[in-house]
Amino acid sequence: MAIRPLEIVDDVGSTNAELLARAGANPDDWPHLSALLARRQHAGKGRSGRTWSTDEHSALTFSILVRPGRPTQDWGWLPLLAGDAVVQVLRAEGTHEVPCGLKWPNDVVHLGGTQVLPEWGCLRKVGGLLAEVLPDASGVVLGIGINLDGADLPVPWAGTAAQLGVTAPAERLAEAIRDQLAELLTHWEAGADPHGVVAPACLTLGTQVRIDLPEGAVLEGEALDLEPDGSLRVRTHDGNEQVVLAGDVTHVRAG
Repeated sequence: MAIRPLEIVDDVGSTNAELLARAGANPDDWPHLSALLARRQHAGKGRSGRTWSTDEHSALTFSILVRPGRPTQDWGWLPLLAGDAVVQVLRAEGTHEVPCGLKWPNDVVHLGGTQVLPEWGCLRKVGGLLAEVLPDASGVVLGIGINLDGADLPVPWAGTAAQLGVTAPAERLAEAIRDQLAELLTHWEAGADPHGVVAPACLTLGTQVRIDLPEGAVLEGEALDLEPDGSLRVRTHDGNEQVVLAGDVTHVRAG
């Protein structure tokens, strides 16, 4: 089945909100792997209600609608698979030998920082992902934001694709990421275990972490592995193991 051409708009509040609204109003017009790219975004959506803005030169901001052929209990893998697609494209497009991977659950990072920062070490956040389920639960919108270039980065731990040697324009990167995600989803829907794809790209595994949990508690320990649903298994300092479904992760010994 042919993929709908990438929809490009000049300016939008949030590509996720826009795609959710369009797909909700006219679902037949937005099939599996439809995507919406904004040249400028002034109310981008992040985790925990965070918002951010971009212009057409500094960042790639787009959203992909996925209508998975797997049960909803498996959908926790979707942002991780999308993140892996981003990592694979950045690695393929980059010309610099800078390690790039995932920081669980939804950040794309590289290890090319020239200054060791508190709580980040040499890790730099290149991009992030946000998954939102359609109101009728018929699919998931995957929002993807990537810092392309720019001297005016919002925080010291922000990184860019340019630091990896990536020079491809935003639209080409978006198409490449969507193509890579389509391939990953095809294998996943055919029954392939996503762990074997995502775990090698996840830089969180094997590190000491501090996790700020949604309910306000803090968990510290070693990130051991990904569970069958994509959640993170952590061994705490008292030797117990705990599974984390969501949270803000800090690599205590990053970089």
